[in-house]
Amino acid sequence: MPAEIRSLRGEDIASCLNIYNYYILHSSATFETEVLSEEEFTERVKRITERYPWIVIVKEGNILGYAYLSEFIPRSAYDWTADAAVYLDHSARGRGYGSLIMAELIRLAEACGYCNLVSVITETNTASQKLHEKFGFVKAAHFADFGCKNGEWLGVDYYVKVLRNPGKNESLPHPVNLRL
Repeated sequence: MPAEIRSLRGEDIASCLNIYNYYILHSSATFETEVLSEEEFTERVKRITERYPWIVIVKEGNILGYAYLSEFIPRSAYDWTADAAVYLDHSARGRGYGSLIMAELIRLAEACGYCNLVSVITETNTASQKLHEKFGFVKAAHFADFGCKNGEWLGVDYYVKVLRNPGKNESLPHPVNLRL
């Protein structure tokens, strides 16, 4: 049975939280240092999905990963740029699921009307860097020693993908999936 990509449902939140909390505890893929409660994560999901798509990749009823777009910077001039995030269950990495969900996330970003995508990637996260480069993201900036996690100072790289050139008097991007 092949993997399916679909919009996030309320019953998926706990699985997505488990994936994210794993990265909080065991990696530098996120700079968050304290695990999130289901209530905290649910509020985050609701806030993001008011304006942005959030998708999951599912196989045989199991959530293998998730991806979403979110606000890049909270100023209206940036409304045509979205932050792109992809998280896979650590046991599902290296099997092509990241490519499947990234392709769908980019398709959704284009359908929404975004001009640019940005991803902030920890400098040591080579798997994410390679995934983004595979899909045409370009490393646009490096900031050395931007965060300290588990006693280690780490830099971050900003990866950018131009989806299209903006026109004059553009209408704002619009979400294409349903809110929770």
